[in-house]
Amino acid sequence: MPLRRPFLLALAALSLALPASAPAASAKISLAAKVADCTTGTADSERAAAFTGSMSASGAKRMQMRFLLMQRSGTGPKGTFKKVAVPGWGSWEKADPGRSAFVFTKRIEALTAPAGYRVVITFRWLDAKNHVTKTTSRTSATCEVADPRPDLVLGGLDAVAAGPGRAAYTVAVSNEGHSEAEPFAVTVTVGGVTSDPAILGPLDAGERGSGAVAAPRCSPGSTITVTLDVANAVDESDEAANVVQRPCPLA
Repeated sequence: MPLRRPFLLALAALSLALPASAPAASAKISLAAKVADCTTGTADSERAAAFTGSMSASGAKRMQMRFLLMQRSGTGPKGTFKKVAVPGWGSWEKADPGRSAFVFTKRIEALTAPAGYRVVITFRWLDAKNHVTKTTSRTSATCEVADPRPDLVLGGLDAVAAGPGRAAYTVAVSNEGHSEAEPFAVTVTVGGVTSDPAILGPLDAGERGSGAVAAPRCSPGSTITVTLDVANAVDESDEAANVVQRPCPLA
């Protein structure tokens, strides 16, 4: 699920335009809209994207381009891109008269996550009287901004007999997200009887931890249930895998 925080204010306040230096007259500049930079991270300040438009004069006296930022909420590739209104992004960027090519970059910061961002750039060429002689557009590739939250995933389940009708279950959990997971509780349910919780964590992104619980001994071939983050203490990017059914690990 997307982070619950304002998006448009942060996005609009930190939009920047960065004009590129004039290319050499002999350089061949293609008509293109490209992702120049795509930076993701857990902090707002670490998430940014830059998009570059390029065009050649092709005999025109002046060149112009206009950037339109598009956002797709959630993780890709599903979802619909929608226009994002950003101050300063609706105007035409103009090359100096007589240039043989035009390259321009716009940068946006404090991106919300998870989301995908791309631009549609409209290009136009003008004659000596500032009449538009040609217009076309290009769409850039997508800058994918991952969800910065942690994601708990069951990594393994083992068990050993521990007395008449009892077993000790070892549960391994991995944090496959992008930030630290605070301490959380794990239980095992066998035949409708749930164990006392084992507390795991904190777990850094990419870290794996394990804990042991006592519960009724499962029968070979039966199914048991492992519940991660019983008290919903961790705000995860995906909580659909927190209740997992596994075959009894006892032979």
